[in-house]
Amino acid sequence: MTLNIKNEFIPILLIGLVLLALIAAGVEGLPAPLPMLRLLLGLAYVLLVPGYALQAALFPRADDLDGPERLALSFGLSVAVVPPMALLLDALPWGIRLWPIVVMEALFILACSALAWFRRQRLTEEQRPVLAVEFAPRTWWATQDRTSRLLYSMLALALLMAAVAATAIIVTPKPGERLTEFYILGPEGLAENYPRQATAGQPVTVTMGIANHEGLPAEYRVEVHDSTGLIGHAGPLRLDAEETDERPVSFVPAEVGDDVKVEFLLYRDGGVQPYRTLHLWIKVVEETTQ
Repeated sequence: MTLNIKNEFIPILLIGLVLLALIAAGVEGLPAPLPMLRLLLGLAYVLLVPGYALQAALFPRADDLDGPERLALSFGLSVAVVPPMALLLDALPWGIRLWPIVVMEALFILACSALAWFRRQRLTEEQRPVLAVEFAPRTWWATQDRTSRLLYSMLALALLMAAVAATAIIVTPKPGERLTEFYILGPEGLAENYPRQATAGQPVTVTMGIANHEGLPAEYRVEVHDSTGLIGHAGPLRLDAEETDERPVSFVPAEVGDDVKVEFLLYRDGGVQPYRTLHLWIKVVEETTQ
């Protein structure tokens, strides 16, 4: 049985709407078959549909290309147009993220489909290509010549490898990023309005924050230095995984100058090298005597 589709852009649009709904729903909480359906449709709309719409706009006549040539060109053009889209998105404020990619792909497919439809409307019925979907794989395969069989086999293998790779990325557990947040806050509890002037020999206090995202308990200590050496410290303190500690830490600047660099060195689990570093630039004046 063969199904002849005269306007394939209608099912492309309808299936694209289904894919948009699955993307909007997210992966979490969907029944088991739907994430896989989203994956397969996403692969098709990245690796095949953009190129198909583009080649349909470039070659609107049925005798411009045969079936295998259109399929091969669809795959090749799809692979060719995705990198320029990524470069364009990277230069735009939205960046390379899920929804900007989806919107740009959708606009590209819609634009090419509209151009292909417009060009086909200027042709006679006999000149317009018809998409034939064969429901008898053995009969269809038997009618293909050797070159067509090789081409279809290579395309099927490429799509299979892409599907396997994407599936492996989805089902493989992703280890969380291991890090420790180390930050300093101003008087209002924000990363601003830090002390800009101090007096040598007089204590200066800021709020220090440490957040343990290492996935296991860790012990921290902090040293505060200027060019003269150690001028303050905090800890040691032990934080469990995902625990955050914010506390005041004081230091007594000893170096005098307009731009004194005060360094905060965070050490983890008894290490001898700083694990994280922060610094403030402070104007330090000499202490006046009465």
